[in-house]
Amino acid sequence: MRSTTIACFIGLVIFCISWNFTDTSAFFQTSKAEDAPTLENLYINPEGKTKPEAIIFYNTANITPRINQAISLISTILTANYTTEIQAYLINIEQHPEFISAFNLSEPLTLVLIRISDGAAFGYENITDLTDGIDDTPSYMQMLTEKIDNFLSIQAEN
Repeated sequence: MRSTTIACFIGLVIFCISWNFTDTSAFFQTSKAEDAPTLENLYINPEGKTKPEAIIFYNTANITPRINQAISLISTILTANYTTEIQAYLINIEQHPEFISAFNLSEPLTLVLIRISDGAAFGYENITDLTDGIDDTPSYMQMLTEKIDNFLSIQAEN
């Protein structure tokens, strides 16, 4: 009985994550196996791209309610403040393990920011510990917005 309850809970969490990001599909590119971006076109050779990229890497094997809440807050921040400034992606590293070593991913949730200019990548930054401070939403949103603005040298739209 307990394992069935846990399996149902995990399924619900995964469904909630999928639902949260299908609503913002005009902004977020999701990690479906058939249309997921590759390491080559995201970072190594981002030919034809002009916008910086924000990639939320998560692992469905390690989803918790706090991680789900953090993903939702990050999505809200990116959608509300950067829709014209940044291209955003949501990628499940369990389905795309090639990103783990490329971006030195060691946590179940990491936001990777990539500087892109004239079709070339100019470095990236990992933002980790993304579940810390989620209980204080205004401070969390301010902290993350400042980190994004500082690394990418842009101002939030709002």
